[in-house]
Amino acid sequence: MGENGEDNYYINNFNYNKTHNQLDKHVSLATFAMFTGLLAIPFCLFAYTGIIMGGVAVVLAFLSKGTTAKLLPQAKRAVIFGSIAIFIGYAVIIGSFHAVLTDPEARKQVNIMSERMNGESFDDMLKDLGIDVSTE
Repeated sequence: MGENGEDNYYINNFNYNKTHNQLDKHVSLATFAMFTGLLAIPFCLFAYTGIIMGGVAVVLAFLSKGTTAKLLPQAKRAVIFGSIAIFIGYAVIIGSFHAVLTDPEARKQVNIMSERMNGESFDDMLKDLGIDVSTE
């Protein structure tokens, strides 16, 4: 028996097309999660923005599931895009730290910028923390 109490399930067309049904709020949330995850990938080049947006996309994708058994296709894409954004974001951060700690030219630029912003160079800050990263 259908949801509307009759044997003809097709009379209630609310559930006819679950993937693109504009009346269902779960579809809208999954679509928004997909676009958030898609936008998170280019934002990975900015400090932490892509990681945060990727995490939001993954959370929204799982919230869009509701009580259904499976994720909608948009939600699956949102999880994939969000995971890619999180991975790329952390890779950019690790690569930046590696460049600063190993490349003398990058270290020099960070020292100049840190002195202008904080009045103390990056190397002096590391020495205050007890971290010895001498390049000699």
